[in-house]
Amino acid sequence: MNGLRTRVSGRNSDLKVGAGAAGAGTLLVLLANNLPDSNAWKSWLVLLAPSASIAISTLYGWVKNAIDERANRRELADVVRRARITLDEALQNPSTSDEHRKQLQRELETLELLLVKADVEKIRVLTRSS
Repeated sequence: MNGLRTRVSGRNSDLKVGAGAAGAGTLLVLLANNLPDSNAWKSWLVLLAPSASIAISTLYGWVKNAIDERANRRELADVVRRARITLDEALQNPSTSDEHRKQLQRELETLELLLVKADVEKIRVLTRSS
């Protein structure tokens, strides 16, 4: 449920920033309209307004994606760390039965295998893009 909330609120913030970027273009047009017709900057500001809106929106998109990607990687690293700690603690617990200990060991091995596969896939992607 938390991921859904993040995605929905992310869309709302994208709309707000898109509106803010459009507002920057509108501001340029308003500034231009307040300049006298003889001012050379007037026509340039009007011409630059749409490009400024697009540039601001694009820059925001790049920054937002980078921040979201970093946050997702940190969240995954935290979940993996907590899972390892929980599995290790359960394996070290003297009251854990042999049957349960075997199951926990399989889970730990599965987790490590998933991490290795993820690293190998990252290497493949990076070598393809270079």
